[in-house]
Amino acid sequence: MMSPGTRELVVASPPPPPIRYALTQIAAELDARFVRAGDALAAAIELSEQIVGGLDAIVSALDARDADAATDDLAEVAAAITALPAALTARGRRIATITDIAALLRAHVLDMHRSLRMLRAYGMNIKIAAAGEAQFVSFVEGMEDKIAAGEALLIEVIRALNALDAAVVGVQQADRRLAGDCAHAVPALPQRLLADARALGEHRSGSAQIAVRVGAIARAIQAKVARLLHAMQIGDRTRQRLDHVVAALELLDARAYPPAARAHVERLLAAQLAQIVQDFERETGALIGNLQGLLPDVAALGALLADRAGEVDRGTLIRLDRSVSDADRIIVPLRAAQRQAEEMGRLIAATVSDLTARLDGLGAIRTDVQEIATNTRLLCRQHSDIGRAVAVVAQEVELSASGLGTTATEVGRTIGELGTAQRLLGDEGGGIDGGARLGRALTTIRTAVTRTERLVRDGSEDARRLVALLETSAAELGREFALGGPITQVQALLSERAEAAPVPAPADEGALRTLLPAIADLYTMASERDIHVDFLLPGMALIGHPAHDEDGLF
Repeated sequence: MMSPGTRELVVASPPPPPIRYALTQIAAELDARFVRAGDALAAAIELSEQIVGGLDAIVSALDARDADAATDDLAEVAAAITALPAALTARGRRIATITDIAALLRAHVLDMHRSLRMLRAYGMNIKIAAAGEAQFVSFVEGMEDKIAAGEALLIEVIRALNALDAAVVGVQQADRRLAGDCAHAVPALPQRLLADARALGEHRSGSAQIAVRVGAIARAIQAKVARLLHAMQIGDRTRQRLDHVVAALELLDARAYPPAARAHVERLLAAQLAQIVQDFERETGALIGNLQGLLPDVAALGALLADRAGEVDRGTLIRLDRSVSDADRIIVPLRAAQRQAEEMGRLIAATVSDLTARLDGLGAIRTDVQEIATNTRLLCRQHSDIGRAVAVVAQEVELSASGLGTTATEVGRTIGELGTAQRLLGDEGGGIDGGARLGRALTTIRTAVTRTERLVRDGSEDARRLVALLETSAAELGREFALGGPITQVQALLSERAEAAPVPAPADEGALRTLLPAIADLYTMASERDIHVDFLLPGMALIGHPAHDEDGLF
């Protein structure tokens, strides 16, 4: 323990000689500068990859499968709209046929209804002519029950025909509106859709060509980036070589070697430094050159983006969007009319099914009336006096029964014709309903517009940033890599000091035969050994070379 009043003696390590210190500082600064250079290069590479990826995304915004499908959809919708007037005319004829058949069926049903009313009146006449004879009254009451059941059935048939008429009127109104739209749209709209389909195909073809150009530029950028990454290794190699020179100076300063031996080693190290400067300036120059070499590629990418931006501004996809939207305004009422036609078809089918189910009931009316006529004649024979009075009425009943039977047969035939007409109308299917196809095409186009606009905007901004970054980085790296001067100053100092010393004499060879192999063991690169060989004494050779020199690693 120190006594009070004494001071601790601090012994500091002596500073390294100026040359070693200068080279150590240069090596340390070299690392920092190459870290900054690496950051700038990484940012440039990331931006270039981002731009190439954006262009790829623009190209794929409308991929071949979607574009082909949209083109086919547009062409088929154009064909459907072109065929629409003829389809409406044909459907109008079929609907007119249905209307005529329904009117005829209505007339037959009304005839049957009138016949039943007449039979009801004849029943009252029979009661009067029979003067209240119980058997005749009972017969007439049974007859009236059957007539009432027949009238109820006919009322249901009339109700179904009324619903059918309302459906037909709705479809005819929709078709008239649609025909008016077609008069304005055909043939201009289908022709425009076909032109749009061609434009969509051309747009896709142009995108495919751009994809080829983007691929070529991307490969050029990748090659230059590979060279940049290779050139960046000069920082690590230079630092290692400077470390080797510093280590050699430490060996030299470790002992008091003869001046001539020291001078010989200093000339060797000056030669190493001269080669370091030469290699460093060549490689950093190549690095900056490759960095600047990215500018034409970036300019090409910018031109492609400008071309795509112009494509958006010229509005190829936007025009397609508008055209397809215009077509959709025709398709919307078309789809509504088609749905009404389908509803009418279902109603007709239901009406036909309902009427067919009632054919037996209608036939039963005819049978009942015929039985009424037959039974009336039988009653007349059984009651001779009253029968003669009733026979006149019975004759009218028989005539009505015969006419009603004929009408009932016509009703059955007419219902069959209505079923045939309904099937013909149903055979039209949904061929004129292009809404689904048009919707798919519109979705494809709008998706491509949205993606393209966003990607062009972002890509153009990235290209501007990359150009600015490359220009700034090239200038800054030129300043960052200005280390040749300081190294040359150290090399000149070593050379100047060595020149003042004598040439090694035989007495100095012992020191050199110790120093030179020790320095050689420091090397990791062939370029260092190539210089070292020139400073070996006669009879000396490099021994124990590493199997792989680090020159080859970069």
